[in-house]
Amino acid sequence: MQIDIRGVETVLTDEVKKYAKEKVNKFSKYGIEIIGVDLALEEDHNKTENKAGVAKVLVKIPGKDIAVKGEGKNIFVAIDEMERKASRELRENKGKIKQKSKLSKSKEVVRRLFRRG
Repeated sequence: MQIDIRGVETVLTDEVKKYAKEKVNKFSKYGIEIIGVDLALEEDHNKTENKAGVAKVLVKIPGKDIAVKGEGKNIFVAIDEMERKASRELRENKGKIKQKSKLSKSKEVVRRLFRRG
């Protein structure tokens, strides 16, 4: 899995990069093949106090990519919210993949039962 972390008009410290990388590495526990992760972090002090930190992530998986945005009072809270939302999306996506797999297997069984010849 390729991880790309960048700051948007923000200088990222090693501490922020390490924290973000730890959170993004948790995505692999869902058993979905992840091609890459693009994470954009920004800190805007002109916004309201509750939305000063913003973390946007694009998780590239086969099929449909997942894009999530997390906001918080600082960059660490925004990363936590982004990780929570992305994890929920990945869990839902994993369920859809399993459901499609079961459906295709059942269709094959029906085809074999009713095959002429």
